[in-house]
Amino acid sequence: MATTATVKAIGPQALAPDEPILILFDETATASLQQIAVIQQFKEKLTSLPLTAGSTIKIDDQAYTVAYAGPLVEANLTTIGHATLYFTAVPAKPLANGIYLTTTTLPTLKVGSVITYEP
Repeated sequence: MATTATVKAIGPQALAPDEPILILFDETATASLQQIAVIQQFKEKLTSLPLTAGSTIKIDDQAYTVAYAGPLVEANLTTIGHATLYFTAVPAKPLANGIYLTTTTLPTLKVGSVITYEP
């Protein structure tokens, strides 16, 4: 079953064209994290969100396929809304909180964008 979140804020340092990553947190992020993060608000309280290779993440109408989801992703998403989306190939040593996506183009993101997680 799909889970949705709405982008509530985009930190002034969250989007960098030369860094193909998005750092996601929920509204509990500290002020310093909010500077570098995309703040998302889930529609309902998460109890699980099992993302694996082959899952889909949509940002508005842009769909991305998960190539790898680290072992900490589900726990971090369900507790603090945190994950780091990497729009790059999966490295030899992927990060435990990382979600690596097969499409390497950064999405167009705005306040109000909808992120849909489809396990």
